[in-house]
Amino acid sequence: MAWLAAWTTTRTRLISVIVGWFGAVLVCAIVGGELLGLTERPDGSTGFDSSITSWMVAHRTSGWTGLARVLSTLGSQPVLIPLVAAVALALLARRRLVLTGSLIVVWGGAILLYTLTKHVVHRPRPPSDIWLTDVGKSTAFPSGHATQSLATFLALGLVGAAWMSKPAWPGRALALVLAGGVGWSRVYLGVHWTTDVMAGWLIAALWTAIISLAGSAVLSERRRPESRVDQR
Repeated sequence: MAWLAAWTTTRTRLISVIVGWFGAVLVCAIVGGELLGLTERPDGSTGFDSSITSWMVAHRTSGWTGLARVLSTLGSQPVLIPLVAAVALALLARRRLVLTGSLIVVWGGAILLYTLTKHVVHRPRPPSDIWLTDVGKSTAFPSGHATQSLATFLALGLVGAAWMSKPAWPGRALALVLAGGVGWSRVYLGVHWTTDVMAGWLIAALWTAIISLAGSAVLSERRRPESRVDQR
């Protein structure tokens, strides 16, 4: 039963590391939001945020508004949930368990990170009279769309590259372009400050990098017994 003990110990250690890093990212996000609050005006903006939002509102056109709505929808949960589910099922069908777990943990962890941070920070959104889409009474920091879109698109790109044994950079580049568009759309639509979006991108990048490294470590650990067998 030595193999079972080793397997359990490895998994337990991995989970502990992931949970620990999740907590570290969460604390950094909350502290960042609270520090940002020290520079905010009564409406929740900073001078940097206000200038960018004012410029975007002043330069709105029907064409840009249509594009912003499409990009915002692309980064929403009604689109990302079925996308992640479809890819995860395809990976499971091919028994790529590590890639499946990495994708789900990146996606789900990103959602949990921004949700918990919002509950603590409570940053006000821009004035509702400039909104071009309804966001209810939710808070601004960080942008959920920016966080979940970058994390999910990066994870899909990395998983796809590993699955098909292709270079990772094209997937990363596409993820950055798409997530950049989603983040821009949230500021253009008037429902987020620019620093909300930037914080979401930073949280997503950190979390994805952590899970990517953890997944790579697991795959490397799995290859070691195979290489030892080959050498006998």
